[in-house]
Amino acid sequence: MVTMKNLENQTNKNDVPNKTMEPPKKNPPGMFSRLFFIWNFPLFYFGYRRDLEEYDLVPARTLYDSKSVGDELERNWLEAEAESRITGIKPSFIRVLSNTFIWSFLPGGILQFLYVGLRTVTPLLFAQLLKYWSVNSSMSQTNAAYFAAAMVVANLVAAFFNHHGNFYCQQFGFLGQVLGKVRFRTAEKTDERIKVMSEVINGIQVIKMYAWEIPFQKVVGQKRMDELKEVKTATILRTIFLGFMIFTERAAMFLTILTFILLGSNMTANIIYPLQQFINAAQINITLILPLVLSFTAELIVSLRRVQEFLEFEDRPDLVAISATPQSHLFRNVTGSFRESKKSIQPLSYHIMPEAVLSNGLNKGSIDRRYRRSLSLSNDTAVEIREVSASWTGDPNFLALKNISLRIRKGKLCAIIGAVGSGKSSVLQLLLKELPAATGSVSVFGEMAYACQEAWLFPSTVRENILFGLPYDPEKYKRVCRVCALEKDFKQFPYGDQTLVGERGVSLSGGQRARINLARAVYREADIYLLDDPLSAVDANVGRQLFDGCINEYLRGRTRILVTHQIHFLKAADFIIVLNEGGVENMGTFDELVASGKEFAQLLSSLQEGKEKDTASIGSGKLEEKERPAMLRAMSTKSGTEEDTRQFEAQKMAAEEKQSGNLRWEVIYSYFTSGGNIFFIIFTMMMILAAAASASAADYWISFWANQMAIFEEAAGGAPIDKDLNTQVGPFTTGQYIIIHGAIIFVIILITHLRVIPFANLCVRASQKLHDRMFSTMIKGIMRFFDTSSSGRILNRFTKDMGALDEILPRTLLDVFQIYSTLIFILILNAIALYWTLIPSAVLMIIFYFFVKIYLRTAQGVKRLEGTTKSPVFGMVTSSLNGIATIRSAGAQQRLVTEFDNHQDLHTAAWNCYLGGGSTFGFYLDTLCQIYLTVIIFVFLYIDFGDLIPVGSVGLAVTQSNMLTAMLQHGARMLVEFLAQLTSVERVLEYTRIETEANLYEGQLDLPPKWPSQGRIIFQNVNMKYAPEEDPVLKNLNISIESGWKVGIVGRTGAGKSSLISAIFRFAFIDGKIMIDGIDTSYLGKQALRSKISIIPQEPVLFSATIRYNLDPFNIYSDDDLWRALEQVDMKSAVPSLDFKVTEGGANFSVGQRQLMCLARAVLRSNKILIMDEATANVDPQTDKFIQQTIRHKFASCTVLTIAHRLNTIMDSDRVIVMNTGEVAEFDHPYILLSDPNSIFSSMVRETGEKSSEKLFEISKEMYFQSNMNEK
Repeated sequence: MVTMKNLENQTNKNDVPNKTMEPPKKNPPGMFSRLFFIWNFPLFYFGYRRDLEEYDLVPARTLYDSKSVGDELERNWLEAEAESRITGIKPSFIRVLSNTFIWSFLPGGILQFLYVGLRTVTPLLFAQLLKYWSVNSSMSQTNAAYFAAAMVVANLVAAFFNHHGNFYCQQFGFLGQVLGKVRFRTAEKTDERIKVMSEVINGIQVIKMYAWEIPFQKVVGQKRMDELKEVKTATILRTIFLGFMIFTERAAMFLTILTFILLGSNMTANIIYPLQQFINAAQINITLILPLVLSFTAELIVSLRRVQEFLEFEDRPDLVAISATPQSHLFRNVTGSFRESKKSIQPLSYHIMPEAVLSNGLNKGSIDRRYRRSLSLSNDTAVEIREVSASWTGDPNFLALKNISLRIRKGKLCAIIGAVGSGKSSVLQLLLKELPAATGSVSVFGEMAYACQEAWLFPSTVRENILFGLPYDPEKYKRVCRVCALEKDFKQFPYGDQTLVGERGVSLSGGQRARINLARAVYREADIYLLDDPLSAVDANVGRQLFDGCINEYLRGRTRILVTHQIHFLKAADFIIVLNEGGVENMGTFDELVASGKEFAQLLSSLQEGKEKDTASIGSGKLEEKERPAMLRAMSTKSGTEEDTRQFEAQKMAAEEKQSGNLRWEVIYSYFTSGGNIFFIIFTMMMILAAAASASAADYWISFWANQMAIFEEAAGGAPIDKDLNTQVGPFTTGQYIIIHGAIIFVIILITHLRVIPFANLCVRASQKLHDRMFSTMIKGIMRFFDTSSSGRILNRFTKDMGALDEILPRTLLDVFQIYSTLIFILILNAIALYWTLIPSAVLMIIFYFFVKIYLRTAQGVKRLEGTTKSPVFGMVTSSLNGIATIRSAGAQQRLVTEFDNHQDLHTAAWNCYLGGGSTFGFYLDTLCQIYLTVIIFVFLYIDFGDLIPVGSVGLAVTQSNMLTAMLQHGARMLVEFLAQLTSVERVLEYTRIETEANLYEGQLDLPPKWPSQGRIIFQNVNMKYAPEEDPVLKNLNISIESGWKVGIVGRTGAGKSSLISAIFRFAFIDGKIMIDGIDTSYLGKQALRSKISIIPQEPVLFSATIRYNLDPFNIYSDDDLWRALEQVDMKSAVPSLDFKVTEGGANFSVGQRQLMCLARAVLRSNKILIMDEATANVDPQTDKFIQQTIRHKFASCTVLTIAHRLNTIMDSDRVIVMNTGEVAEFDHPYILLSDPNSIFSSMVRETGEKSSEKLFEISKEMYFQSNMNEK
């Protein structure tokens, strides 16, 4: 439930400021308000007068809050699992759901049962009422009035039961959302498309850099075509099912009348019309509800089976809830020496030995032995790993760690080094219990804090990212920020540490994100710190500050396990572990390893001096980083002052788009015209109208026949009637009446089936065209759009909204057309029966118009809110999965669950209001319609029209009026549902109008053959902005880079290094000229330009496809070329085959291996210009050296621009560009710059230390004179 406090405390960027978050009702509605749906009146009032906001939503009852329902469901599931371990019978998730919610559904079921009972009473009362107008009837007018009143009251009470029963059941129908929206769609084809779409959105920068838009469009297009085949089949079937609504009742009536006549009975009104009402009730259940039940049940079973498969995945033993498991006694804290766990869903900390034993799959008999052994360890042991082998997949042939044993003492600094893929990060994941141990034992003594290799941030303030739910201690917070070198950054940020970082850290540079990520771990005050290469993403000066001030000083006395590639820090380590191919190759102190004579000594001699200091120039304020999906809300209670809150609210972040006001006709027009031309649309509509007209013709024919039969009986004067088929009854014989009736039924069936194909084609074409337009526009969108939009929001368009276009919209559209065309002919038939009924019908239509007008505005507003509150639910699940190791290491699971509950409860409030609004509208519209029916009946009863009213006309009018009441309600709700689903069309159309890159595919000039042949790059007065309204990030650049030059790019954090690369790729708004081989690149198509520039990006991206597709999606190169490229980057042995499947995000390769795959792409393309965007920031020195050698060899004649990570890698460059606040501060040969002691570059080199700076100076001097001699 969204409590008042919940609603007031939502701090999401999408929300109205907190001071306005006051809901209209603070107390739950009373009994009278609930009985008559009065609690929804304020929502209708505000919804009609203005656009609804989140604070207008009426919270759902406490009974439906996410936490209580989720806890009960989880408890029952755990009990079922525990029972299954005893009985050996597999637990049933369907049974668990039934046990959890059966009593909740029961009241709704009882109400529905009473509703069905009253529906059977109404036709019986109607049969008695019709006797009043029958020939020779003896019923008095008063008795007829009693029957009429009873029928109306029965209808009103039935409506009361129906709407309350539906609302009750629907409320529990959305409890499936407690499962966290586990699925997007049940269809396998849809899942495949969504998976590809997710990768496209998250890897969009790489796709644009490699100019791979077209192949990915083809992939998505093919997935979409496969999906649409299933969608079209489903649409055809649904159209046929809805067609049953038209002809089954009429066909049943025809067969019933035919049977009556053949059995020798007469076709009289007082028999036929009550019977028609019975058939109408039955056919609704048989032809509409039953197919839906079968369809939804089939989908439900598939969905629940998939949910159960997910729930049956093996849990981490230390995270299993202990309340429902018989083995819970094994999870007790048996020693008081360990620190108690903080509040979390995690019941125990990993340092408890029985848990470690259980996690390793050891049998019960070994528990005591392993446990006693851990107690015998000396008191100074922090971590012990003993004979552990581990695999991510569980396959013993693919071990990430192989029989490793090590012991780390408390309070010591342990460094872990090794080549790419050697298992460094896997050791940390083993300690975190993310990597399960197959054999051996792991003991961890103390609380752990973890800083992951790829910085994980969520879109909130910088402060909230550091606190991560812990209380705000100003003094401690200030110290942590100081030792993590964040104070200067805070001064640069527009709102200090209250600056919103945005999704993916959009407003921060890579180095800033890494330091915030480190500060989060440091702030936790843990016993053991697991630091996964935190220094790879910062420059020389900051790296030294972090190591000396933070790791070596502030954390002194704590156990620190540091994965690093920075060899110059190893001397300060108390203990060093060298890994190779998943095993421990060597370990000891620095001096012990140097004296060991093994590869460590070689490593130092070859790399220590040359790589003594890193200059990972993070910065640039780079906006195009790898996606980190949003959690969209702060993770802890806000601790700042009112000024902090004002600063927080003042910042602009891209919020979920929510159109205001009524839907524009443009949306409806766009949907229909996407499905076909105007003639096709008119033809389809005419077919639907023809089906309704033929159905009304059948109804009229029965009335006409009944009236003629009444006249014939009256003329007979009570004499026996000839029941032969040749008997003349009015203008036709009985047999002719049957033949004409049968012909009309045949026409109904024919037309309802003929309309199926054109209607299905209309809807499927519209869905296909809108999807293709949206995807085409999205993939051509400017990078700024992706930087300021969350992946959850974008993906929501391609999942929820496209799902609405594929399935819900066609069904509601056909319903609307079918119902309203039927309504038109009902009014016509009523007028034919008695033209005086046009007066109450006109009044009803006027009131109905105003009812619908109010309801439409409210329902559309609530539906939009339902859509906007759903995206954070998707986004948070995705974000939590991406940061799962960080979350669990911080023990923040319960906070995340609570936060998810808040998001879910807010969405539940929106959904509750949507359902409640529909029930309120239906209840009062039913009341209005019963008043209309009362007027019609009493008009027939009490107004003297001169002649005797034919009983067939009365039966027709009352039956049609009764049908009108159901049609109006269902039609209005379907119209609202249709227009509500059109908001999905509206949201899709929004993404067809996003700003796209100009000249993406075509430019003013055609690409010259073999261009660029030299690789000469010239910047002339270049200024660059990421958005037109922002200040330039690059200012007045004038640089000339000659052909074949190797150019290093350095600078402090945020200096503009990566922005310079963005300018070359033309990712932003550029003034001035960037010339390549004498051609202004603004005249070229951007895709053609980018295809001629190779890049090894800062964060390597692989897609879940084959190795072949990841290297060559255009299928340009032969297999030999691909293998040759892999061999040249030393990846041939790591790839079993070119058809080897890369898992999502390249998870089955290490970061370094992914980087080598990116190098293989560059080798394949053989372009004259290569850009390295801090490409070796996350690789070990050996791999770095290998990459540098490969580049020097393979790209010797190419122009190479390198954003420097290690200064020694650019000392042999022809030129160095020193960036400072978006300007070129220095540009010359490294030796020339170092010759000036006052240059910025000199100061950067001096920061590496005296010995290293002398070495770097000598390298630059040697290369300078060597190049001069070569020129001579």
